[in-house]
Amino acid sequence: MHEIRATIPPEHVAEATRLAMCAGIERVTVTEVFVHGPEALRRILSAETSTPKARAFVEAFLNSPALSAADYTLTSREVRAILSNEPMESLTRPMGEPLPDVVRDLWQLSHVTASYVGRAAGGAVLLATGIIDNNPIAIVVAALFLPFLSQVLAVSVGVRIKDRQLIMQGARALLVSTGLALAAGVVIASLSGGPILFDGFKGPLSSFGISAVIGLAAGLSVADDTGRRYLIGVAAAVQLAIFPTWLGTALIVGLPSQDIVGERLFSFGINILTIFLVAFLAYAVMQPRGGVRRHAAI
Repeated sequence: MHEIRATIPPEHVAEATRLAMCAGIERVTVTEVFVHGPEALRRILSAETSTPKARAFVEAFLNSPALSAADYTLTSREVRAILSNEPMESLTRPMGEPLPDVVRDLWQLSHVTASYVGRAAGGAVLLATGIIDNNPIAIVVAALFLPFLSQVLAVSVGVRIKDRQLIMQGARALLVSTGLALAAGVVIASLSGGPILFDGFKGPLSSFGISAVIGLAAGLSVADDTGRRYLIGVAAAVQLAIFPTWLGTALIVGLPSQDIVGERLFSFGINILTIFLVAFLAYAVMQPRGGVRRHAAI
C-alpha cells in the first residue's frame, strides 16, 4: 500500500485528479499550501491506495503531456495500513511497485560512500577469514552486509528502463565491492599465512543454477513491496563475493592450477551475468510497460 502525494500548480489539479480516478483510485485529497522558494500557491494532491493503483497513477502522472511542463514534486511512500471502504483483497495487493520507488531504492543503495566502503570492506574481511579457516559462521555473518545484489539489480533495472546513469551507478558500486573483496583476501592471507581450508566451490553448471534462482527471486522482489530483498541479498553476496575474496587470498597463499583458477573466474562471471539476466527478465515480466521520463525521478 502506498500514499502518492503531488505538489502541483492549482491549474493542474483537475488533470491530476482525473488521472487518479482513471487509475482506479476512488478518493483523493486536495489541500492548498504556500511554497517558499518559488513563492507561489500550490495544491497538494494526496491519494492513499493499493500498490498496483499507486503504480498506475504514478506512471500516468509522469507521462502526462499536460503535466510534463508543470512545476511539481511527486513523492511516494509505503504505508502500513489504510482503513477505507475498499475491499482488503484489492487494497493489500503487493505486486506492482511504482517504478520511482524501485529506482530510488537502487540509487540509494548504490552510492559509494564511506559507509558503503566500510560495510563492503568489513564484510569482505569476515568472508576472507571464513574462507581461510573454513568457518561457516564468519561466511554467513559476512553475507549479511556485503553489498552485491542491489548493485547488480541497479544495472539490470537500469538496462530495462534505459537509464544510463543508474547503470553506471550500479556498475561503479559493483566494481568497488569486487575490488574490496579482492583486497581483503590479500590482507587477511598476508596476516594469517593460510592455507585456504574452504573447498565448497561449485562448478559453472551448479553456479548457473543457483544464480538463476537468486536472479529470479531478486527480480520478482523488486516488483513486490512485500519482497524480502535483504534475505535474497545474503545468498547473492556469498554467490558473488566469494570468488574475488578467494582470489585475493590465493594470490598470497598460492594459486592452484590454471584450470581451477580459470573455472572459478568463469563461475564468477556466470554468477554475475545470470543474476543480471534472470532478474532483468523477471522484472520485465512483472513490469511489462516501459519506463518513465527522466525528469520525473523521485
